[in-house]
Amino acid sequence: MMVVLVSIFSRNGVQFFLRCLFYIALWIIVMVFRIVRRKKNRKRMDKQTEYLMKYTEKDKNGKYPWEYKDENAKYAWQKKDQER
Repeated sequence: MMVVLVSIFSRNGVQFFLRCLFYIALWIIVMVFRIVRRKKNRKRMDKQTEYLMKYTEKDKNGKYPWEYKDENAKYAWQKKDQER
């Protein structure tokens, strides 16, 4: 009786262990992939922001167009959309 219980328990335990091992390995691969992609996207966004700041003209006060608030709209670019 004891041998039967031990063999059933060990067989199910090994399957459970292998399944858990597979899911943990898959989780690690996904997390590494996400971390690498996050760093890559962050660098790309930083380059795009740098380009935007470099080639956008400032006014006489040294402010960018998106830094102004307007009384009719929350931001200046929204007023331009309302005029159309």
